[in-house]
Parts: sequence; structure tokens; C-alpha cells
Amino acid sequence: MSPAIASSNPPPYTTSLSGENLRRLHRLDAIKSVVNSTVRSHPLNAVQPRPIDSLRRGDWVKLICGASFEDAADIRNLSLVYSLAGVDCIDCAADESVVNAVNDGIDAAMNIGAVERPWVMISVNDDKEDLHFRKAEFDPEDCPPDCSRPCEKVCPANAILLENSSTGNHSLGKLQGGVVTERCYGCGRCFPVCPFDKISAKTYIRDPAATSELLKRNDVDAIEIHTTGRHIDLFNELWESLGDSIKHVKLVAVSMPDVGKSTFTTMSEMYKIMESRLIGYNLWQLDGRPMSGDIGRGATREAINFAMRLAALPDRPHGFYQLAGGTNLHTIDSLKKVGLFKAIKFSENGIENTSAVGITDSVQALIGGVAYGGYARKIIGRVLCKLPTEPHCMLIEDYPEHLMEALTEALTLVGPVKSYKLPLACTK
Repeated sequence: MSPAIASSNPPPYTTSLSGENLRRLHRLDAIKSVVNSTVRSHPLNAVQPRPIDSLRRGDWVKLICGASFEDAADIRNLSLVYSLAGVDCIDCAADESVVNAVNDGIDAAMNIGAVERPWVMISVNDDKEDLHFRKAEFDPEDCPPDCSRPCEKVCPANAILLENSSTGNHSLGKLQGGVVTERCYGCGRCFPVCPFDKISAKTYIRDPAATSELLKRNDVDAIEIHTTGRHIDLFNELWESLGDSIKHVKLVAVSMPDVGKSTFTTMSEMYKIMESRLIGYNLWQLDGRPMSGDIGRGATREAINFAMRLAALPDRPHGFYQLAGGTNLHTIDSLKKVGLFKAIKFSENGIENTSAVGITDSVQALIGGVAYGGYARKIIGRVLCKLPTEPHCMLIEDYPEHLMEALTEALTLVGPVKSYKLPLACTK
């Protein structure tokens, strides 16, 4: 809990507020002070939009709420916390209620800390093979009542809830509950641990027509197309179906894994497909090990290797590049070790770094930044689970001590990318 801010001349509202409300306002003031001393003090370039300036410097940060994660209450609070921490973009499902939740969280953050508004990105896919667009499903009545329920234990999103329907002998009752659909984001960890092989995956494709309508909103700034990189015809089909709605966005991102020798040729072919209708910027999300950042240090290795392969190319696909898939607290250290953090050159013989001041329109960092998903949600989720579960009690700003705790966690992740001068409490 943050200390109250001392004042020799209490403001007029102190005479009419209860002690608890006054303490709440003081705590929110302390949060605003943290934001002002870290995020707001970060250097900005007035020429470019802030997110593009960040990509050029190599300190872009994107929060991935999850292409299939649709828990509006959590998404709203995650968006609030990471907006206060200074992320450049928030990526979410192409769903109207989810987009509304993201923007609600951003608005609340701006009211608290006067931060700059991050861009809102929506995610779609071009085929059903993409792992980000699936949900686990099973019938709990098919589960043996004495099952040890390893699926519950392994789920990182608390998206599987099972209970016995019998009030008597545990072994006689059937299980009820199952997958909480809006919380499942398709990581797949439950599939192999089910001892009875009862869990399957339900895949889907986002509706291009509904996506096109979302792109026309003033509070949607970017789109991300997830592709496996193996079926360029499906990518072309999706791109054509989105039509002129693409012209409403500031940034078009394409997320794809490293598929081997054809990776960079495929990226260049995709850019040719997009080029004629691109009004804004384009970004490549180098997807290392999808949905694994919360597992541990080694999860980030594949994204780093992908970045190294790309950086070594003499002729790279057009656009900015950003890491994802397995990213976590160790990603920036790993980028530094291989010489790719805010670097403008990369070779076997060494690297040449540049500061934020040295980046110009014609020179940009090889790697524009990092997107954080599972790990970012995990560290804030530990705080969100402390909130009351009643719908009217789930606004994190109503509990400033929890908001300060969550902001501190977020700054430990965002701060090293942005090179913030963090308060002592955030350097744990």
C-alpha cells in the first residue's frame, strides 16, 4: 500500500469526504505521482505518433490481451494497468464487447494518470490452423468423478472449473462445470494432461465482415492478421475480404512463426499483397513459441532466434519488427546478450547501438520492440484475483492498494524496454 501524500494545505474536498474516501484519493494521487515520474518523463518525439516513434527507437511495448481471451472484466483492468505503465498498443480479440472493455480501461487510465492513449489493435486469422484461435472443450459429465483434475491445475487462465454435483459420496456424483469459454485462450496445455483424453480443441475463424466494421471505429487503430505462413492464398483471401476497411487503421501487423527457409520470402510476398492498400505502417510480429511466456526463462529463446535470423539478412521484408511468443521478463536481457536491443546493425563481428536521440526517419532499430501476452497477464492476474468477484466490485481503481501493486508489477515488465527510471519499489 502506498503512503498518503502529505500536504500542509488540505484541499477543500477533505472537509466533505469520509476518511476512507480521502485515503482512496490520496492513494490515487500516489499512483499518479508514480506515473508522472516514470512514464510521463519518458522522452517523446513530436514529429511521429508516439507508437511509431517507439518502434523506431526499439522500445515499443504491446500488451496482448489474447486473440481468444474474452473476459471483459479482466481485459478492462489489464488495459487500465498497462496503459498507466505506458504501453504503446493493446491487442485484443476482434469482438465488440472486448474492444469496448479495452477502451473503457484506457479511458479510466487516462483519467488517473494523464497518460498518452495507446493504440487499440484487433486480431484476426486467415485459417483454422492458427493456435491462437481455438478453445478447449469437453463434457464434464463424461469425466470420472474421482479424476484428479490435472486440467484445472495446468490451466494458466483459470478457465477450467469443475465441482462434484453430489453432496454425498464423492465417487458417486457427476462432475459439473467445465471450460469457462470466455477465459480460455487456446494454449492447449490441458490437452495432453487429461488422463482420459476427453478434451478437444474447437477452432474458428473471425468473421471478416464483422472485423471490417470494427476497423471503422474511431477507437480501433490497428489490425493484426495471424497466419501460419503456409497458405498465402488464404492470407490473400482474407486481405481482399477486408476491403477498404484497412484504410481506416494506422498500422497493419502480420503475426507468423518461423517456418524455415520460406519464411522471409513469404513475408515479402505478403507485403506485395498488402502494399497497394496500405495507408499507414506495417509491422511483422515474429512469433516464437506461442502462448508460453509464463512458463519460464527458456520460453523466449525461439523469438530471439527468429529475430537473429531476420536481423542477419541483407535484404529484409519491408516494415517494423516486433517479438512475441514466449516473451517474458528475460526477453530484454536476451536481446542485449545477442546485441539486438535498440541496435541498428547486427553482424557476426559485433553490433552498433544507437540511442533514442539518434533514431531518425531513415534509421530505425532492427527490432522495434516486444509484445507481452501470457506473462503480462499472469503477473497482473495475481493481483486481479484479490478483487471481489461481484460484477459491481471489479473495477481495480476502486481498490487503489491493488492498483498500485498491479502497476508496480507492470512497470517491472515495461520499464526495462522503455528504459524508465523506476521507483525503488519497482526494482524488486
